[in-house]
Amino acid sequence: MSSGLFKVIATFEDTDGKPLSGKEYTVQLYDEDRFLDDKLDKAKLDINGHAEFLISVADIKSIDSLDERTPDLYFILEKNGIEIFRSTTIPDVNFETENPVTGRTDSLTKSFGPFLIKQE
Repeated sequence: MSSGLFKVIATFEDTDGKPLSGKEYTVQLYDEDRFLDDKLDKAKLDINGHAEFLISVADIKSIDSLDERTPDLYFILEKNGIEIFRSTTIPDVNFETENPVTGRTDSLTKSFGPFLIKQE
């Protein structure tokens, strides 16, 4: 795994397809591990319903996943500090996919969603 930073973008919409936004929403990004999940970052939703995270290789590796190269990511959406959504785990996210022509890593950013959230 490279020693650089990786970007994760998650998009959240209501069931009508409108972006969720507002100060009341917070998204947390986790790496699921065998014993203890790693909290990688926390972000607010922008006006387009996007939460952006920067994570490093050091964030992905932990005591129970020392050789991990592809994290198993999931998101928790909170509204006013209360969990209202937890995504399924996205297994083996590879940030180092190489372009077959250039041989360069060309996927340092991964986008997920839109996750549809039922509003009450």
